[in-house]
Amino acid sequence: MTSEQAAQLIDNTLDLVHQRLLDLESRSLRQEHRALAAEFREWRQPTGGHIDLMVFPGLSSP
Repeated sequence: MTSEQAAQLIDNTLDLVHQRLLDLESRSLRQEHRALAAEFREWRQPTGGHIDLMVFPGLSSP
């Protein structure tokens, strides 16, 4: 996976999380909303302005 593909994957994931947060809020599921927001807080507001990605052997493109 290239860094551009990784960035796009993160963007897409955050878009889905945002939609899910809106859905949970509209259904007044506060506890679930808080849990999901906490899970992705570092992604949405990374320390230092960027997200550190780790490369795992075997997961890179040939």
